[in-house]
Amino acid sequence: MKRHPRSHWRSLSATVLVLVLTILGAVSCVPGKTYRTQLKTADYCVARDMRDCPRDALHLLAGAPQGVTSPLLGFVEFDDQGYLREPVLKDGLVRHLAGLAATRPLLVVVFAHGWKHNADPADGNVAAFSQLLLDLAAADAEGCANTPCQSRQVVGVYLGWRGLSNRLEPFKTLSFWDRKGRAHRVGGDGVTEVLAELAKINARDRESRLVIMGHSFGGAVVYNAVNQMLIRDTAFLNRDRVARNVADLIVLVNPAFEAARFNAIQRKASGFTFVAKQKPILAIFTSEADIATKRAFPAGRAVSTLFSEHRDARQRSQNIRAIGHYAPFQTHTLTENKGTANTASLGAFACAWQAYSRGDTDHWTVGPVALNRLAPADSGSRRFNPYLVVGVEKGIISGHNDIWGDAFSDFVYRFVAVQDYRTCPSADNSPEPPPTATPPEGSDERSARHP
Repeated sequence: MKRHPRSHWRSLSATVLVLVLTILGAVSCVPGKTYRTQLKTADYCVARDMRDCPRDALHLLAGAPQGVTSPLLGFVEFDDQGYLREPVLKDGLVRHLAGLAATRPLLVVVFAHGWKHNADPADGNVAAFSQLLLDLAAADAEGCANTPCQSRQVVGVYLGWRGLSNRLEPFKTLSFWDRKGRAHRVGGDGVTEVLAELAKINARDRESRLVIMGHSFGGAVVYNAVNQMLIRDTAFLNRDRVARNVADLIVLVNPAFEAARFNAIQRKASGFTFVAKQKPILAIFTSEADIATKRAFPAGRAVSTLFSEHRDARQRSQNIRAIGHYAPFQTHTLTENKGTANTASLGAFACAWQAYSRGDTDHWTVGPVALNRLAPADSGSRRFNPYLVVGVEKGIISGHNDIWGDAFSDFVYRFVAVQDYRTCPSADNSPEPPPTATPPEGSDERSARHP
């Protein structure tokens, strides 16, 4: 039977289209590579903009205000299997930070970037994180003035992985589900090692602090690395408080992992009697305008879990929805406070935070934004839940990747800085009694003493 010419051309056109798309997808692929290939532990390279120090795994950030110690920025990179790209560089960086911690306290801030990013010096997340470190160094210097932590050095550690696997659409967007799997792999292997080593350094000095941050799939990287340790810590309450053994604070922004991964912590926390002044351990911030986790994420999860067993509709919903968009787990909101200037001193914000921590108010105002508890005043210990799941108004974070705007960036560095502010007059100035509980075996004894 003779083939119709039109059918022949349709078949040929389809074949050509597939071939062209395959070639474009391959050509636009971003290969895995190590961006930071050298480590200087003396005479640091000084970075004044994104083009400076492109190969350095540790450099100094220029731009700190006069009288403020310039922060350091280090890099640790991972491949798609979660292996360290340069184990020797990582080991050298950790040794150097341990040596530095022997001379002065450190405020180490770890950041895991998300989807469509990497450790390329030209990546916008590198510049934005650098600016956050500069702001945090200034705030920490103000908060530590005339206290034992006044010599504290701010150090950033940027966790780089292949979040950007393709530069061309639609392949760039279609990488969403593949990159999710890689994020969990990276978090489950190499990142756990790095965070544990940084926590060990942090435990040596009562004035040192460790803050861990992650965005998008970087939030999944971080959570996959720490969630088992967080669950373990809930078994060792100390005066009705959970000790901060993993880090002094973990902040995830628009994280791309399912609510089901949070179920165990939420269930344990719902049965605890938390006391006032329990410090936050984990704070998850998700924008209501984050379409990637609000729409694309559940669509992909619905397909990938199609044949999974679910006990009921609630369990299925938790397994499909991203943590920030699962309403039953939400504990707080971050709302706009329009018309309010962001000019108050850190001390004023810290005093307001202490009043909030005591339960005097359920709103903490930070210039143009306000953190609000959803648990009412008569809900008892739920008001002091240290595992915050915060819904963020779109005027503060306008989308999945728009996390570095002034309103949210200012909130984040102040949120970190006020946690240990000491000089604010308090309604209760009496010192806390030493704990009687025995810290869990292998735990951070310093943080067990200071939950």
